[in-house]
Formats: sequence, C-alpha cells, structure tokens
Amino acid sequence: MPVTISRDAYASMYGPTTGDRLRLADTDLIVEVEKDLTIYGEEVKFGGGKVIRDGMGQGQATRAEGAADTVITNALILDWSGIVKADVSLRDGRIAAIGKAGNPDT
Repeated sequence: MPVTISRDAYASMYGPTTGDRLRLADTDLIVEVEKDLTIYGEEVKFGGGKVIRDGMGQGQATRAEGAADTVITNALILDWSGIVKADVSLRDGRIAAIGKAGNPDT
C-alpha cells in the first residue's frame, strides 16, 4: 500500500519536485521545477546516519566496469533546456550523466 506525504514533507526530505517554486540563493529570482527525473518511491538519501546498501541505491559494479566516481543526488539543474531535478554522475572530474542514479541490478 503506497504512503502519501505532504508536498512540504517530501521537499524537506528529497528536495523540490515538479511544480515546486523556490528562490535562487540570496536573489529575488524564483524558479519552478519543470521536470523531475527521480522516481517517486525510489529516492535515495545520503548523510548523517543514513546508509545505502546493495540492492538499494548502491550497485556492485567497480570503476573498471563503468561505475561513477561520485553521484550528486537530488540536484536542481538549471540550463538552456529547462529546470530539472535529477541525479548527476561524475567521472574523471566531469559530468558523465544526468538522470536517475541507482542500482541497475534491481
């Protein structure tokens, strides 16, 4: 059975999603998230006290097999194509992919 949470609770846990409006840093510019590439219910959280295990957001692939060096989760990306929330994969100091990170084995 799916669990429903308020937009405010979702935003505080996973960041803004499609349709949410927010102020850019200390400016008076307001932007609206146009697209969210994360999958509701499969969000990944990192940070104090939170663990990612095999079968959740962490795969078993090695760097030699193509795994990213770093993944920035729930990033808000602003460029000429629009305002998108997504995960950003870094490899060799460059952006390797933008989309939904996770374990491809699940």
